[in-house]
Amino acid sequence: MIVDVHAHIFPDKIAARAIESLAANSGDYKPFGDGTLDNLLANMKEAGIDLAFAANIATSPKQFKSIVDWSISIRSDKIFPLGSVHPESNDYEGEISCLLDNGFTGIKLHPLYQEFYVDDKKVLPFFKALEQSGMFVLMHAGNDIAFPGDDHASPARMARLIERVPSLDIIAAHMGGWEVWNAVLSDLAGAPCWFDTSFITHINRDLICRIVEKHGIDKIVFGSDFPWQRQNSQVDCIRAMFEKSEDCDKILSGNILDLLNKHGVS
Repeated sequence: MIVDVHAHIFPDKIAARAIESLAANSGDYKPFGDGTLDNLLANMKEAGIDLAFAANIATSPKQFKSIVDWSISIRSDKIFPLGSVHPESNDYEGEISCLLDNGFTGIKLHPLYQEFYVDDKKVLPFFKALEQSGMFVLMHAGNDIAFPGDDHASPARMARLIERVPSLDIIAAHMGGWEVWNAVLSDLAGAPCWFDTSFITHINRDLICRIVEKHGIDKIVFGSDFPWQRQNSQVDCIRAMFEKSEDCDKILSGNILDLLNKHGVS
């Protein structure tokens, strides 16, 4: 079994516009799909992926309801939608309760698009509420090509957040911090959180091995960041990088299935 914890799709009526807007700020990284559900399902079939998380982002509080409604409509045995709450919503507690009532067990956050520092004390009550809810969080970590020089989600900030909400299960995307992997190694690796593997194909392999050795193979989960990376190439990358079959099995499904089981998803 293969589970992709990090894929992006949009409602058909806005997918083309959303992908075009994002691609305009993505530099040399261009999408390998059109951002629709059907396109994701086709790529999953090609790559042999059994389940994919749909990582939605509420870039403003007013997007909460539309994301919930659409996510419920696409939920299936192949698609595991994540909710999203804006940390500065005036009703984040009610929105977290709404997600729980509608069967969500995880949410996606992107500190750069949502414009918050992960260790800012003003968003700590929000993270405390998430911790108490029992949901897990998939969160962008590190830099983002669309926000050059922005450190809203640096490894050091992420480590401070984890210290403050130790019971909140956080998956730090992009192996703990895109394009700041030396800082991941020094500041975040070994912390009680998970790293996903999205967008790591261009990292020095020795550095990846050092991060994994320090962090622990049991806390690494597979993510592609589709449509910004091809799912089949990302699966092949993991199998080539981790020579032991048991390590590949843990990354491609075992570790995330353990986390989902912890959160009552079977």
